[in-house]
Amino acid sequence: MSCKHSDAFSLLELLITLILISLLALIAAPSFATLVEQNRMYSLRDQLQSQLFLARTSSVLHNRDVEVCGSSDGQLCDDQWLRGWLIRFASDSQIIQQTQLTAQEHINWTGATQKIRFHSNGATPLGNGRFYICDSHQAIALQIVINRQGRLRQVRGLEPEQNQTTRCN
Repeated sequence: MSCKHSDAFSLLELLITLILISLLALIAAPSFATLVEQNRMYSLRDQLQSQLFLARTSSVLHNRDVEVCGSSDGQLCDDQWLRGWLIRFASDSQIIQQTQLTAQEHINWTGATQKIRFHSNGATPLGNGRFYICDSHQAIALQIVINRQGRLRQVRGLEPEQNQTTRCN
């Protein structure tokens, strides 16, 4: 009688394979978490930039002043940029667009005024300033700078003339 030999992994081989996979997962997990956070910040920057373009375009197309303001409830401007923002016509407060942020998303606005106003020519004579997009350690990761002509510029991290201790609040 012949005995058939079955090809299979031994328990020791399975344990070694499981240990190697676990080590690789431990090494890759922090990198994956960083990648997810970076993608969240880039997505927020792109969303904010497209909303600012919408506000500027709406002001020119409708020949009306449009303002962008911080809003904690999505209905009223209360200058609380941490929770979201509104885009609305300045004359009658008719809402064009509202955006609410999640708890993981952090932005901070610093400018000449708390609201950004686009005139019918697309300029923001009193609204120049910058948005800081913050990482989970409250450090500035990305910026969107708005000049007086209403144009936007992206910055990664801090600019050379900015203080290295500048943090998000």
